[in-house]
Amino acid sequence: MKKILFLLSILIFEIHHSQTYYSQNFNTSGLNGWTSTDLDGDTHQWSNNNFSTSYTSLGSGSLASYSYIDATNSAVTPNNLITSPLINLTSVTASNVKLQYDLATHPSYPYEKYSVYVTTSNAPAAVTASAPVFTEVVASGGLQNRLIDLTPFIGQQVYISFRHHDCYDQYMLILDNITIKTLADKDVALQNVSLERYGVINTNYTLKATVKNNGSQAVNNITMNWNDGLADHISIISLTTPLTTGQIRAINHPIYVNYPSLVENNINVSITQVNGSADATPADNSLVTKFKTVSQNSPKKVLIEEGTGTWCGWCPRGAVAMNYMKNNYPDNFIGIAVHNNDPMLVPEYNSGTGINAFPGMNVDRWFFNQDVYTDEMVDHVNARKNLVVPAELNASGTLAGNSLTFNASVTFRTFYNNANFRLAAVLVEDGVTGTTTGYRQSNYYAGGGSGVMGGFESLPNPVPASQMQYDHVGRMLLGGYAGQAGSVPSIITDGQVVNYTFNAVIPSTYNTSKLKAVLLLLDATTGEVVNARSFILGTLGTSDIKTNENYLTIYPNPAKDYIKVQANYSVELTIYDASGRIVMEKSRVSPDTPVSVQGLAKGNYIVSIKEKNSNPKTQKLIIE
Repeated sequence: MKKILFLLSILIFEIHHSQTYYSQNFNTSGLNGWTSTDLDGDTHQWSNNNFSTSYTSLGSGSLASYSYIDATNSAVTPNNLITSPLINLTSVTASNVKLQYDLATHPSYPYEKYSVYVTTSNAPAAVTASAPVFTEVVASGGLQNRLIDLTPFIGQQVYISFRHHDCYDQYMLILDNITIKTLADKDVALQNVSLERYGVINTNYTLKATVKNNGSQAVNNITMNWNDGLADHISIISLTTPLTTGQIRAINHPIYVNYPSLVENNINVSITQVNGSADATPADNSLVTKFKTVSQNSPKKVLIEEGTGTWCGWCPRGAVAMNYMKNNYPDNFIGIAVHNNDPMLVPEYNSGTGINAFPGMNVDRWFFNQDVYTDEMVDHVNARKNLVVPAELNASGTLAGNSLTFNASVTFRTFYNNANFRLAAVLVEDGVTGTTTGYRQSNYYAGGGSGVMGGFESLPNPVPASQMQYDHVGRMLLGGYAGQAGSVPSIITDGQVVNYTFNAVIPSTYNTSKLKAVLLLLDATTGEVVNARSFILGTLGTSDIKTNENYLTIYPNPAKDYIKVQANYSVELTIYDASGRIVMEKSRVSPDTPVSVQGLAKGNYIVSIKEKNSNPKTQKLIIE
């Protein structure tokens, strides 16, 4: 009787617990035993590339096949096959076997077509002659997961093949984390935990988790706990619709994270039960995140560093997107154009960004090599503009001729016992022009065949240098790309003000009236831009930079054709003549945006500037 029960327990274990028969994550160089075949002989085939900056879960290597080739700016119709090593399923005693893998496509061009084959031969002709077990045209972009039933192949030795074919002018198909395994009944993986890195005291913050059902049983509820080293916070989270095999879903823990004082805690998150019972594989059920409170929030701007070049025919798209963001998101966005291989190149800046596809962009040095489209910039800024940040940035200084003294100031709103921050500044120039051929802008939008692109569709290819003006140009790095070592102390108290002075001699070829300094607070451990703020140099002359929160001014003054407003946010602008009559009224004027005064007669005026809920400030304006 004991022997029968023992054998029964073994059988139950095999049926209800997962077992992996093959797994490959491609994190080592090469194809890791897989064989690539260029079926159409166009020299393009599968390769191992690193996409971890876009999709961290893919690790340092992934399989990729392309339907658009960046190097030649050309679209192709791929016919690329890649085949696994021999996989032995003869010892499988369970009742199910599944093929599981991650795939990713371009967010805006997802329609890659591919097929999956399971064969007993690895000869390319035999593979393509067989019927695929799965074929799809990917309907939506980004990272996804697939699960395919291989149960009919139990007892065989087989090869798995992926064929990228019959699609054109999309971008790429990425495959990774290919696994063949038996599914347990209850197996939920905790894939990601999302919680604000910083939070204001006495404020509720929701802990969000991404879970994936790796089991064969549909999941109706998950028991989840978060522990901060002080107490457990356990809750049974009911799902509105069952989470079926292979599905991924974001869920919220119903117990808020909230502290009445300044703390820094590790938050340990774990799944303890699935459908009221233990998870079959608890090893993937726990993650840790950090949470730190601040005494008050500080204004946050999102930094986008856009890689561009005059040689790049698609880069007008970046210029159009940057101008759109400047005009429509002036309170939340700072843009810097980092030029590559053209007369505006700053070598240290270009190499520091590491942008390898143009136009490309880094967002707060947290998201790297992102695609440049207006919608993409809007999404990134909207996603990060409301982040709580631990410090407020300010600056003062003088510009005497071309000698700049830039005094950076940071007011911290929390404590650190072992901080690792650095300060850096970037000088950025608008209206850059040149007469050499290097200032001609390559323009693939000429003629309108690639759609409307902010007027570039009406310009030739290339656009002559005489017709080009380059804005947002990154000109100089103060403190280097990674920031100035020693500019911020390691021990910081709440309310402490940290100051650091940068000195620079600005080249005479730069137009100081169109320069601004972008101050960056960098996390020196991760490289992330914690906060950023820009300060206009064109208002200086030999006077102080006055850039505190309540400082508002207009420039140039005297003015002839236009004025601009130095401010942190959009303002209400009213101009009165000498008799007190309103001669111009603007309800929303963005910082740094020209306002034409050509319709006003020469003379003296009074300007009223009102920012947000602050009191208006008046200033004398002379129009010449």
